[in-house]
Amino acid sequence: MPVIQDIHVRWSEIPLGAGRGGSGATKVDLLLVTLTDDEGATGTGFTYALTGGADGVHALLRGTVADHTRGADLDHWPQRWQRIWDDTHRLGKGTVLPALSAVDIAVWDLRSRKAGLPLFRFLGAHRDEVEVYGSGRATHAMTTEHLIDGARAYLDEGYHAIKLRIGARRAEEDITRVRAVREAVGDGVRIMVDCNERLDLPTAQWTGARLADLGVYWMEEPLRSDDLAGHATLAGGVGLPIAVGEHLHGRFEFASYLRQQAASVLQPDVPLTGGVTEWLRIAAVAEVFGAVLSPHFLPELHVHLAAAVPHCPYIEHFPLLDDVLVETLHIKDGRATPPDRPGHGILWNTEVLDRLALG
Repeated sequence: MPVIQDIHVRWSEIPLGAGRGGSGATKVDLLLVTLTDDEGATGTGFTYALTGGADGVHALLRGTVADHTRGADLDHWPQRWQRIWDDTHRLGKGTVLPALSAVDIAVWDLRSRKAGLPLFRFLGAHRDEVEVYGSGRATHAMTTEHLIDGARAYLDEGYHAIKLRIGARRAEEDITRVRAVREAVGDGVRIMVDCNERLDLPTAQWTGARLADLGVYWMEEPLRSDDLAGHATLAGGVGLPIAVGEHLHGRFEFASYLRQQAASVLQPDVPLTGGVTEWLRIAAVAEVFGAVLSPHFLPELHVHLAAAVPHCPYIEHFPLLDDVLVETLHIKDGRATPPDRPGHGILWNTEVLDRLALG
């Protein structure tokens, strides 16, 4: 039985341009993990931090998580995953689960590479391609004209769905901007709207009603992710789907939203929420409640997970890691096919990663 023999952690700080979403982040800390088993086979996994905290995750990866990972039997990895979860549970989830995610992704990459299968086929493919919505060409700082240009550029490339961002301006101005894009692209294009947790409940209720009138497909992160009751109130009254998940950690937090009928679109981020192992559990919970999945960021990884379950209608095009990849995901007519290489197939530009390395 193959056993994990070594774990190597590489920490790189990647600068971000101005057109990278609504968080206001100017850099992303990437923590790349390489596992080697006793037969010399390798697999890579990763996690990241946008707004600080990578030093804590890095310390866990180099210490406690690494100690638990070495010597693990690949064929019994879920048992070791659970042991790491149990032994670090008192530390909370926000630092531990990203560290565990990086190792878990590397394990699944290693296992599927040894099997000679792309990750989505190793997991059991439900389909060979996934629809993609365009998310990387709309920020709060852009003029309305630039938002329209970004939306049209996606449509020219064959996309059928786009995402806009609101919450940094007055609600009335945001609605005017969304309406202008809707008029420019027509009713046949799905528009998602991300609030980046910037609204209070009354503003979210007022805004949500008007977004529904504009045919918006979902309203994402309207409130702070800690406000479960507020999301439940909003979901029950605004008349459009509520999407959450990039700031939720683990299946229990997602299940709480579903029990309270506070969201119907879940957006787990595999490098933050527990890795592939936990994604599969979240997917099962979502299916039971009739919710859909649409993972956050990172299409090169998430295309495999989306193709492996029956209820993931979209992945998100967002160029977070493009600068450190040899090859980005190929998207044609708004649809992406997972790479046919064994494992997750992500090709890292190690020369750039080394140049940006912190440790």
